[in-house]
Formats: sequence, C-alpha cells, structure tokens
Amino acid sequence: MCAQITIFGTCHDVQGAEKWPGRKLDDAVYKRLLSTRFNEKDFLFEEAAGLGPTTAERLAEKRLGAGHYLDVDPSAASRKEHGIAEKTSDTWPIEPCNEYTDFESQQFVDEHAKREESWVRRIQETRFENGLFVCGEIHTLSMSFRLRSAGYSVEAFHYMPYQEMCRRPHVQAT
Repeated sequence: MCAQITIFGTCHDVQGAEKWPGRKLDDAVYKRLLSTRFNEKDFLFEEAAGLGPTTAERLAEKRLGAGHYLDVDPSAASRKEHGIAEKTSDTWPIEPCNEYTDFESQQFVDEHAKREESWVRRIQETRFENGLFVCGEIHTLSMSFRLRSAGYSVEAFHYMPYQEMCRRPHVQAT
C-alpha cells in the first residue's frame, strides 16, 4: 500500500506564520478546517519558507509531538543554495491610485517547478503513512499531480477566505 497525502491549499495570510511579512488573518474557519483535515494523519508538511512557527506546525506538535512536521520550502534567502531564484513571482496593483484595487501577479513557472520538485523530494525522504500538506493555493493541483506521479495516493482540498481577504467596504445586509 502506498502512502496517502492530503493537499490543503490556502492563502499564506491565514497560515499563522510568525515571521510572515504580509497580512496576518486570524481565521477561525481555516483553523477548524486544518484541524479536521489533520484527523488521522501521522505527519504534516507545509510550504512555510522558514517563516514559522505556523498554526499547522503548532497543531502537529500538539497532536503528534516533535518530529512530525516539516517545512518543505527553503526560505527566500536560502533558495539560491537549492538552485532556485529568491523571487518566484511579481505582483502589481491594477489601479495604483485606488486603495481598494485588486492585484495582478505573474508566477515564474520555472522557479515554481524547481520549488515543487524539491518539495516532492523532501516528502519522499520522510517516513509517513497518511500525511497532510499545507501549501499556497496556486500549488494545490500541481502538487497533487506531482505527488500522484511520485506514487502517492492524493486527495486535494482548497480553502480561500475571500470575504476576510477583501479590504473593500461592503454594504451590510439589513
């Protein structure tokens, strides 16, 4: 029987990484879903880029003890050592003069591929039967395909707290 891994993609703002430079959303729904997805797992992997501890890391420590969590992503500063560019995307505002503007982002495909290939290698080096992998939402399907190709049984979930992330004022329902 091959090991099973559940992919749980989300936005980095809700991962609870202590050193995350962006917005930090304390999202109760994310915590509840993470806890549910972690049921009956024996290992937790995460794309956290050395910015933890994270909510997932603390959950793994609490439920399984030390040695059952692995941040598979090298920090931006150490990516060069792994043959990966420090910068893997670029983002800019669509309407720079509008404080509520949306953003467009370019993903550097070759650099993300290198990152994901290194994540698969790190996962393959780890002994587990039923793991959870928390990653940024853009990696949900590509990592599912990579891990399935590597011989794992894979299921994938995605959570995006759109209303929590939106900074625009909204009309309140009455």
